[in-house]
Amino acid sequence: MAKYLVTNIPSSVARGVKHLKSVIEERYRLIEEHGSNWEGKPNDMLMWLMEEATGKEKNVEALVIRILAVNFAAIHTSSMSFGDALFRLASHPEYIAPMRAEVEAVIASDGWTKLALQKMRKVDSFLRECQRVHGIASIAMSRRAMKDFQFSDGTFIPKGTYLSLPVLSTHTDSEYYEEPNVFNPWRFSDIREEEGERLKHQMVSTSSQYIAFGHGKHACPGRFFAANELKCMMAHLVLNYDVRMEQEGVMPVSDALMFGISPNPKAEVLFRKRQGS
Repeated sequence: MAKYLVTNIPSSVARGVKHLKSVIEERYRLIEEHGSNWEGKPNDMLMWLMEEATGKEKNVEALVIRILAVNFAAIHTSSMSFGDALFRLASHPEYIAPMRAEVEAVIASDGWTKLALQKMRKVDSFLRECQRVHGIASIAMSRRAMKDFQFSDGTFIPKGTYLSLPVLSTHTDSEYYEEPNVFNPWRFSDIREEEGERLKHQMVSTSSQYIAFGHGKHACPGRFFAANELKCMMAHLVLNYDVRMEQEGVMPVSDALMFGISPNPKAEVLFRKRQGS
């Protein structure tokens, strides 16, 4: 019972069960009655999970837990990333004008399209730099060794060992980044102007030096959608609003719990409709 005193996860799961139990049971009834396909069959995440579930994974609570996990990965991570970017922008409103000029030019040429988002290099660079210096976690790419393993330098990893990569120390390593502790909003857009660097340093690109989305074959598969989502919101923001903190230049202190980092939930940003150019 101690878990109920230190975490709200059980109560969140119970709340999810309350909302989804009747939906899940009705869908199972329809599957039993009509087979795997029927007219009006939902095409959503819950249905996909139900179709792939086997054994104990098919029970209501297990499905609810998976839905909650997907919600966290798809919604809260993007919310925290944008929250940090918003605070960064409001702390330094001088960054608005360059992004605003870029967005206006791109939208005039290509409208609100996927191609337009690809051309918003300053917006892309600003968001990538926010993730580099802050991010939403101090570690990434957590893995468990499934067997004993020895690296070429002799380091031995016993089976069952959990390993993670340090995000902050990687992203602030002077071997990889010039003036790594300085926030440079156009760091990556400037690099992308160089020959052969147009794709390597866009927001969704991963490497051993940039691991906000992980790296390798298990890198975040949703990063392409997330990047476009964040760029849409930032482009809309700079086009339509002026923002600043009450104390200009003061970045709200983030909250940190274990390895997680989140924007200060009590910080306030001043908004007004865009004034002038």
